[in-house]
Amino acid sequence: MPLEAFAHAVPSVKHTAADIARWTGADQQFIENKVGLKTRYVLGEGETGVSLSKQACENLFATHPGLKEKISLVVNVTQTPDHRLPQNSAALVDQLGLPVSTASFDISLGCSGYVYGAVVAQSFLKATGGSEALLVTCDPYSRIIEPHDKDTNCVFGDAAAVTWITAGESRCKILATDFGTDGEKGDAIIVPAGGAERPLLDDAGELIPQTRDDVRLHMKGRPVFNFVNSEIPLSITRCLQKAGMTIGDVDWFALHQGSIYMLDAMAKRVGVPREKVLKNMDRFGNTVSSTIPLLLEELEERGELSGSTVLLSGFGVGLSWSTAVVEFA
Repeated sequence: MPLEAFAHAVPSVKHTAADIARWTGADQQFIENKVGLKTRYVLGEGETGVSLSKQACENLFATHPGLKEKISLVVNVTQTPDHRLPQNSAALVDQLGLPVSTASFDISLGCSGYVYGAVVAQSFLKATGGSEALLVTCDPYSRIIEPHDKDTNCVFGDAAAVTWITAGESRCKILATDFGTDGEKGDAIIVPAGGAERPLLDDAGELIPQTRDDVRLHMKGRPVFNFVNSEIPLSITRCLQKAGMTIGDVDWFALHQGSIYMLDAMAKRVGVPREKVLKNMDRFGNTVSSTIPLLLEELEERGELSGSTVLLSGFGVGLSWSTAVVEFA
C-alpha cells in the first residue's frame, strides 16, 4: 500500500459543540467528552464534495511540483456524491484539468473505505501499468443529516482528504490486511429512500411522496457500538497475527474516529496503550472515510510517520471493516 503523501481541505462553516447542543438538545459535555467532538466543519453555501476534493488535491499538488502531470488514476471514496450520476471522480478529473486518458471511478464505501480504496488503487495501477494515483475521500454527511437528530448531528463533520499512491518505489510497505462485512446489520447506518428498493419516482415517472425521514441519514448507535466493540478487536488481532506481530510492535494506531468513547473502549479491549491511539475527533468530528488519512497527515506533519509501523482500521457503514498494518521506511 504505497502511501506517499497526504493533503486535506475543510469547508468554510465551523461549528462548536455548543452550537450542536443547542440544535439537537444534547448535553454539551456529552458531545465534548463522550463523542469527543469540540469543533467540526460542514459544507457552506456553494460548496460541494467535488469542490472540497479539488481543494485537497490542489493542496497536494502545491507541495509536490510535477505530480499532477504524472497522475493516471483518480479513485474517489464517497457515499454522498454531488449527483447520483455521474461519478464524483469524473468531475474531479475535469476540474483538476487532468487529461481525458485519466482513469477514474468512485467507490461507494463509508468509514471502512480508506483502506479498501488504497488497496484497490494500488491493484489497479499494477494491473494496468499506471504510475501515480490520487485516492480521494470525501463524504459530506452534513447534506443528509437532520439538524435536530442527536444520533448523527452530534457525531459527523465534513472534510476531504487525498493520498498520493504510487506504483513505483515507495517508502510504505503493506505487511498484512484483514477485511470483512456483516451485511445482516446493514440497516444500522442507512438512508432509506432514493435507491432501487425505495425509488423517488414511480413506474409512471411521477414523484413518490417522501418524508424527511425517508431521505436522511439514520444511525442506531448501540448496534454500531456493539459491532465495533466485538468485531474490530478481532480484526486487529487477526491482522497482527498475519504480519507475525504483536501490539507492542506497532508504533501508532490510526483507527476510524467513530467517537472517543468507542475508541477508548476498543483500545482497552485489545490492549492498546492509549498514548498510541491517534485522535483528532475533537477538531474534525467523524469525517467518515477521511478520518484515517487525516490522522496520517498529522503524524507526517509532526515528523513521526517515517520509520513507524502503523495499524490502520476503518469500520462502519455496511456494516464493514478494513484493517491493515503498514510500515513507513
